[in-house]
Amino acid sequence: GLLLAWHDEAAGRWATRALPWAAPAPHPALPVVHALAQTDPVPRFGDAADDPAIWVHPADPAKSLVLGTNKKQGLFVYGLDGRQRQVLEAGRLNNVDVRQGLRFGTLRLDLALATQRDEKALAVFTIAADGTLADAGRIATGLDEVYGTCLYAPPGGGLEALVNDKDGRVERIRVDAAPGADGRPVFAGRVLQRFRLATQPEGCVADDAAGRLFIGEEDRGVWVLDLGAAEPKPQLVLKVGGLLQADVEGLALYHDREAGRSWLVVSSQGNDSYLVAEAAPPWRVKGAFRIGLNAAAGIDGASETDGLETTSTPLGPALPRGALVVQDGHKRLPDGAQNFKIVDWREVERVLGLR
Repeated sequence: GLLLAWHDEAAGRWATRALPWAAPAPHPALPVVHALAQTDPVPRFGDAADDPAIWVHPADPAKSLVLGTNKKQGLFVYGLDGRQRQVLEAGRLNNVDVRQGLRFGTLRLDLALATQRDEKALAVFTIAADGTLADAGRIATGLDEVYGTCLYAPPGGGLEALVNDKDGRVERIRVDAAPGADGRPVFAGRVLQRFRLATQPEGCVADDAAGRLFIGEEDRGVWVLDLGAAEPKPQLVLKVGGLLQADVEGLALYHDREAGRSWLVVSSQGNDSYLVAEAAPPWRVKGAFRIGLNAAAGIDGASETDGLETTSTPLGPALPRGALVVQDGHKRLPDGAQNFKIVDWREVERVLGLR
């Protein structure tokens, strides 16, 4: 039981009351997968690393890259072996997303966009065919505390960014690009729509083919919106409770083209796990898993994950079914600054029976 004690100042004495109490139920035992690689730690301690994205090399997928934000420094670029390739000192970046093969008139571009919190803007980065990134400018938003973002490439072409604020506001911004006087592209944006959630969102992901947006409200769950609607109305499809525990953080989509279906992957930060659900009605939950210690490879597990990303594109012999990349909130073995873990998607399929 519990003994509640308090001091009654008027009476000048202590009072007590005995209360019944039962220990909370332990977290359910979840299946465990292991990372096959991890990135170099970011060079800042504390709450620094946040959100990853994946760029697929057009000629050799084994040379694909992981992009990761560092909220205290900028954008970091890693190979699939986890080694740092590039750093772009762009300030306090929070979330990042990538789209490839975009057409803007005569321009064809691979782009990464990230939220820049100090500038209340989207930071734009071009990605060359060899994977070299360049800081290409900013797109202003009308938000006060720019937080999460994801990209949407509509079937009709072009690019849109969904950007949210800690107060629940979301802006849908059309991204435009044109050749500049020096030959480099110049970017601009205009707001197409605005809507809001009741409390703080962050993670989001757009299904380009289906025209859907999934967005997490940290304390409530995952909402879905029809991006083809004149006035999108959020529908709560995954509620916090059971396998999904607040905070709801990173969201990603895995498109299994062989099976003709897609999975939504959600970071369930409150119980250090990852939930997998159907990315189409009726949104059935397939299960959840954790990332544990890979002692043989000397790679620790992952916990308190913020952002995550997936791809179903084969990334060479080691990742024939693609990968899951997650931010690790507590680096162990050895203790150090935060980093990102790379998981073979076949591990997820195995423990949850997805195939």
